Amino acid sequence: MAQRTVALYKGKYIGIETIYTVVNGRQINIPEKLRELRGRSRNNELFCPCGCGANLVLVAGDKNLREQHFRIKDGSSDQDCHMITEGKTSVNSKIVLKCWLDEKLKAADMESRVPIHAVDDIHRNYEFTFLSQSRKTALSYCHERGNLSEEKMNILESNSQGIHIIYIVDYKNGGSEGQYPEWLMKVQQRQGYCLLLMVVDVDYNAAEMEAVFYAQDMEGLWQEVIFAKGLLRDFSIGTDGQTLYADELLNDKLSKAMDNFQADIECEKARRIEEEKRYTEAMEKLLRKKKSTIGKSAVNNRKKPNENVSVGLRKQPNVE
Repeated sequence: MAQRTVALYKGKYIGIETIYTVVNGRQINIPEKLRELRGRSRNNELFCPCGCGANLVLVAGDKNLREQHFRIKDGSSDQDCHMITEGKTSVNSKIVLKCWLDEKLKAADMESRVPIHAVDDIHRNYEFTFLSQSRKTALSYCHERGNLSEEKMNILESNSQGIHIIYIVDYKNGGSEGQYPEWLMKVQQRQGYCLLLMVVDVDYNAAEMEAVFYAQDMEGLWQEVIFAKGLLRDFSIGTDGQTLYADELLNDKLSKAMDNFQADIECEKARRIEEEKRYTEAMEKLLRKKKSTIGKSAVNNRKKPNENVSVGLRKQPNVE
């Protein structure tokens, strides 16, 4: 997939994911969006977001969904372009998430890459990956866990104004291996759990998602506990922006899963206490048996010398 996936139009970002949707379960290009972008492209209204001034041209076919992208129009700029390219998985994830939101929210005002706060001098922004004002729902997708900063989340939430934020992170960031999952815990502390997305190319119908939480086990090691897992399309969004799986709120499933996790710990504690009790009783029994055996042996050993002395006296010859 081409790496140039976003254009600037009248001060707003337009991600390539905006031209995708789902109709009757099938992932397609949106004809109205394609016509709009082609018209803006022909009118030289699409620009590179890096500020180099280059006009961008939409490249979008109707045969291969993987070929949709923007490219610099020949001779449109004499300046060096400093556009930061976006990885394939990140782009594919935004595309399938756009399809998911279209299918579940059915919001006509869905915007993508809505900037919230400038971070530095290279025009990088904190942003809502997707935002629907009418459904009061925003989605923040993160491909690299290093970008899960406290500052970013605080800014997103301070600008949400009653909008519910769904946090989703790329699947590769999951796992704990017993260590404290510092970055993902930032999401868990806000959302209550983490949503991990796994994409297969750009296929919405093959994308999967897991809902997990992190907690310490008996030894104090951090475990990743999966409490909902399936195709992305099996997850849905309620009227209040809350995420559901199999028609059950994830918050409810989370509560049950955490109770079960704690119950398992308590059962393991009880099992270990009972095991230690049986071991102690067995050792005490063994020790009593050993002491008893030693006592009997000592008694027998005391009797034998006396008998030998008596026998020896009887066998002494008459010295007269």
